[in-house]
Amino acid sequence: MEHTSGRNAYLVVLKHVVVAEDLAQIVAEFDPGAEVLHMRDTSAALQAVREIGAMRLAFLIDDRHVEGWADLVAGIMARGGQVVLIPRSEGIVTAPFADCLILDRPFTTEMVKATLDAALQRRTA
Repeated sequence: MEHTSGRNAYLVVLKHVVVAEDLAQIVAEFDPGAEVLHMRDTSAALQAVREIGAMRLAFLIDDRHVEGWADLVAGIMARGGQVVLIPRSEGIVTAPFADCLILDRPFTTEMVKATLDAALQRRTA
C-alpha cells in the first residue's frame, strides 16, 4: 500500500470508523483532491506514514502511552505535517505538546473546519 500520489496527505487515526469517516469527509470537502487516509491504530498509521512523502495534517487520538505513538508523531512532523490531538473521550483534557492543535470532543463540522483553517494559517505564517 504505497501512497505516492504526490498530493499532500491527511491522516485520520481513530478506532471508531464512523467518526473517522466523518472526519475524512470533512477534510475531503475542505481540500478537494487531497489524499485522506484512515488507520485504526498507531502501528498501521506508522507504516502508512513511512510510505508518504508529504503530509499536511494528521488527526490523532491522544494515545501517548501506546508503543510507537511518539515515532508516529515524529514521522508526521518530519514530513511537514501538523498534528491535531483528539482526547480519548469527552470531558478529558488533552495536554498539548510541541506545536499541535487540539480538537475537543464532542466536535462539530464547524470545529473541524476551524481546526483545518488554523492549521493552514500556521503553515503559511
